[in-house]
Amino acid sequence: MATELIGVGGMTVELKQTYDRVLLIRALPKLVHANLGLKKEIPARGGKSIEFRRMERIVGTTGALTEGTPPAALQATFSNVACTISQYGQYAEISDLLETQAFDPVLEEYVANFGESMGDSLDMVVRDVIRAGTTLQFASTAGSRFMVGSGMYLNSAEIREAVNTLKRNNAKPVVDGKFICIIHPDNTRDLFADSNVVAAFQYAAPRSDANPLFSGLLGDYMGVRFVETTNLSIIGSGLSAADVYQVLFIGKEAYAVTELSALQARTVIHPRGSGGHTDPLEQKSTVGYKAALAACILNQNFLVRLECNASRVTSA
Repeated sequence: MATELIGVGGMTVELKQTYDRVLLIRALPKLVHANLGLKKEIPARGGKSIEFRRMERIVGTTGALTEGTPPAALQATFSNVACTISQYGQYAEISDLLETQAFDPVLEEYVANFGESMGDSLDMVVRDVIRAGTTLQFASTAGSRFMVGSGMYLNSAEIREAVNTLKRNNAKPVVDGKFICIIHPDNTRDLFADSNVVAAFQYAAPRSDANPLFSGLLGDYMGVRFVETTNLSIIGSGLSAADVYQVLFIGKEAYAVTELSALQARTVIHPRGSGGHTDPLEQKSTVGYKAALAACILNQNFLVRLECNASRVTSA
């Protein structure tokens, strides 16, 4: 008598595939740009724009007073920056059959995915504002973005130059006496190839598992705290179409991020049956997100954009 074998002959239909009910994680960038600016909200019924003001510095004088004669009166100068909110959002429609009969919890996954997409979108909105700063530094001997090419990487000399620029502009540190530098993992790779950086961590950093040479995290160096993200702007407009990484060095109150206090960023779900005449047979639900946000540069002197190349070839 023949022995029935699974997956053979008439038993082929019994050979099924096992599905893991936990969906895999998604590849997400670290969201940093929207978190590092000065945070201010626009109150309810406060319009959609906010104005930041600053009394400009009164420069000191070395001129002596003439006895009995008052000097000329000074007039302070004020400057202002306006920041206007825009709304952003995405949504999807889910059929009743997909929601109720799909093997995976599609609606719940959409909620989580749109939450991630919202954070990613707002981070890129802020990034695109602050990367347009006018205090520029080009790596190595490059005199413009179009001259940035191979070998012109982020290194200790470029960090020293950017920090010097911020200090000359009287920029204040952001946290723990440190300026912030937003970099790409490709830039981190190049810094760990810089003998000056490696020597500093070898001889000056604590000899523990927290040492950057063990953790792989740059942490602090030369008065700068490094923050990595794959959301860093990379544009292919360097020498011979080389990739140009727009590394950002940030001082305190370099830029602001503003939201509406009455319309906080959130995911929005409309279940089946809530659509009225637009869904007469209760066949669909919708899920998405809505957010209102704006960013603006408050002081161009407190923000340095370094344009450099990286040793790792990227197609970004």
